[in-house]
Amino acid sequence: MTDILKIIVEKQPDWFFNVSSLILLAILIIIGGWAFIGAKRLADSVNKENTLISLQKQVSDQKDMINTYENTASQLATVVQNARLFINSLNELRNTTNPQAEEANFLIQRIIEALASDVKSNGGERHRCGLWFEDVKSGVLYLAHASAGFPHSYIGNRTLGIHESIAGRAYRKKRTIKIDNVESDSDWSPSETPSSYKSLICVPVNSWGVLTIDAKEPMDDNAVLIGELYSSIIEGILDEVSRITASQKIEEKQPYLS
Repeated sequence: MTDILKIIVEKQPDWFFNVSSLILLAILIIIGGWAFIGAKRLADSVNKENTLISLQKQVSDQKDMINTYENTASQLATVVQNARLFINSLNELRNTTNPQAEEANFLIQRIIEALASDVKSNGGERHRCGLWFEDVKSGVLYLAHASAGFPHSYIGNRTLGIHESIAGRAYRKKRTIKIDNVESDSDWSPSETPSSYKSLICVPVNSWGVLTIDAKEPMDDNAVLIGELYSSIIEGILDEVSRITASQKIEEKQPYLS
């Protein structure tokens, strides 16, 4: 069979081989062109898919950003509404001839509970807030008011050293302190009861004490601003009642809300 094919090929004229070469070359060009077009279409399809994925990611990021802005706007709207109510209550207290400690206590407790809720940037977060007063005699801060999250037994009994705690440092220096992880701070010391609260904001309340906000995750700057706003209202309540009751010649600076 091989010999027969060899004889047939040898008998073909030269133009046959030239034409066959051209035909074969044309076929190769056509096949190469199809391959190129197929590869280009595949590349275009991949690029379109990558572009679509990128656009979907951008849309998702934009939705997350919008949700964040909406949550922040809703949070701040709630804060403004609550702050207005608390300021109105403070004005009523100022117009009272003889304000009672129970009234001020109740108002401050409302503010502490509201703060623990209002600093949340999303619904899944957990915070707790406490108001610590200075005990001049013993040189410590004691927990006078606390939101849910603090054991009830802590109120009036739990203390922090003014010179050995983060809250004490904020009180001494009269400046707000925000720490994402308290374990990295030199003034932090573990409590007898293990806690999952790691983030802390301490806001001084003039010469009265300090307001603390505990969280399980790092807090944003809005939480600091909200804490400082509510601290100012609490300070106004304490100063106003102290001014009125000063006529009773209270000798010690021990807070009347002990």
